[in-house]
Amino acid sequence: MIDVSTLRDAHLGGLLVQVIDSAPVALMAKAAGIDFLLVDEEHGDVDDARLSTLMMLGNQIGLPTVVRAPQLARADVSRLLDRGASGVMVPMMETPEQARQLTDWAKYPPLGRRSYSGGAHTAYGPSGHHATNMARANAGTLAIAQIETVAGVERVEEILAVPGIDAAVVGPCDLAISMGYPDAVGCPEELALIDRVRDACVAARKGFGIIGGNALIGRYARDINLMVSAIDVHILRDAFADAALDYQTIRAQA
Repeated sequence: MIDVSTLRDAHLGGLLVQVIDSAPVALMAKAAGIDFLLVDEEHGDVDDARLSTLMMLGNQIGLPTVVRAPQLARADVSRLLDRGASGVMVPMMETPEQARQLTDWAKYPPLGRRSYSGGAHTAYGPSGHHATNMARANAGTLAIAQIETVAGVERVEEILAVPGIDAAVVGPCDLAISMGYPDAVGCPEELALIDRVRDACVAARKGFGIIGGNALIGRYARDINLMVSAIDVHILRDAFADAALDYQTIRAQA
């Protein structure tokens, strides 16, 4: 789990998982010093059964798993948490009403209205201890609003004011697209919008994050809490390119 109360003081680096959904990725990420996995159920090619194993293994080795849900739906949010996710991030959040819906499904009373069930999120422990399990889950389960449109930025203060919302994470690519600048990620106009999200998170004492390149993330190093620049697809692609270059070098020597 990720401690909600100390998130604003943390600087956690995550691995975005889009295609490598087998258990060894959790072990290798943990050994490498990665702080959390962000599994992409919106855009990624992640097997559903493997995801459950990945989350349960992560919980056992102290590697939290946050999942980007494909949409704002109870069938996604609550079920992912019941299966062992340490947090759920919903894309394209734009209104406080959507934020309240997320917290209703992600948090137990008194913060939300999540339905109680034992299972993976309680490590399949004995029945009972409901109040203890609910309080622990609320303190260690992240409800994250992904801000990736101009409309979301314009209401980010209202979104963060919703009790139970723990963080806002910027998606720079979609944000630039919503501005009409699809190939100008990191332009001054977009940085001004990201600044507003950062400032709102700081003021509300909520977590602030970015999924993007290291240069952009580094600009916000002082205030960023959830950093995601490592993406399994990019890591694989770069490794394949390096291997192909090695072969070319060897062939040139023949």
